[in-house]
Amino acid sequence: MNQINKLFINLTWACNMDCPKCYIPKKLRDEYASLLCNDYFAEVLGCQGIDLSNNTVAIYMGGEPSIVGEGGLRSYIRIVSNILPKARHTIVTNLFNLPKWLVAMSLNEFSGQIETTYANGKKQTLYGNEYKYQEKFVKHLTLVTEAGINCTVNVELNIETIMAGTEAIISIMKQSGAKDWAFDYSVNFDDFNNSPVFDSFHYPILTGNATLKEYWAFVNAIKVDDWVVDNNIRIAPRVDGFNTLEGGGFLTINPNFTVTTNPLFSTMRKLQYVDIDALNESGIRERHQRRAVKRIRPCISCNEFDDCQGFSSHVPIQQDGVCAGGLLL
Repeated sequence: MNQINKLFINLTWACNMDCPKCYIPKKLRDEYASLLCNDYFAEVLGCQGIDLSNNTVAIYMGGEPSIVGEGGLRSYIRIVSNILPKARHTIVTNLFNLPKWLVAMSLNEFSGQIETTYANGKKQTLYGNEYKYQEKFVKHLTLVTEAGINCTVNVELNIETIMAGTEAIISIMKQSGAKDWAFDYSVNFDDFNNSPVFDSFHYPILTGNATLKEYWAFVNAIKVDDWVVDNNIRIAPRVDGFNTLEGGGFLTINPNFTVTTNPLFSTMRKLQYVDIDALNESGIRERHQRRAVKRIRPCISCNEFDDCQGFSSHVPIQQDGVCAGGLLL
């Protein structure tokens, strides 16, 4: 069994935004404001199976993790540091707000490396204002970049972002100076949360917000844009993130006293377990690994497989003549 070396730490499911396509159902974001219990958190981190080396990274997320405040966030960092002193730390923040302490913490505790999420559509304030989100996102992404922080922008490539065109994102690249961009395959989480369906391997059946053809046309257009190439902008559509072969080392810790594997499964009751022992005894990692092997079996002989690795596990392996890695079949 793989050692756990990627810890996704959901400090809270509450958020300072109200995005319709969030993987956390609106009911939980609105009503479940409890924070991750320190004692439970420490208990989970002390379990066998977690890699004690500097290969392990603690990723603070939510909801929006910054809403716990500087003192709250530092308390979680101390717990990790006491139990896993060699672990690295980072945060995934939506950048809607950017307190000064978060900039300082990003430079020091997070070694100048953080992540954010973005979409050009279906990202909005608590009052439904998309323009205000866009305005504050660009402003704060620019500020963290100017402060010397490398902020990876994980773009949720939904159909709204695709319809807005590549120049909309390239203009943010130019204005903010951010050079590290990853493109995630957008999922209709509302559809799944309204009617959860799992396959025979107990893996959630998640449908895409855009087709593979639309996704790859957009990403490839950005990759070859002259300005993007000339300015060494990193475009990472494939091996980054939740590709098929990474999940064995994932552990997600939730504020409702449960753990799961992939953070996309955080609020899926069928994939929540009371602790690591229960998760291991369930055999869910092995089931999902068998599914992954079956899914990528047609890909093994492909020349692109070392790069693609089957792309994200929830993406269809092929669709309408296009494979998950963007090749025409």
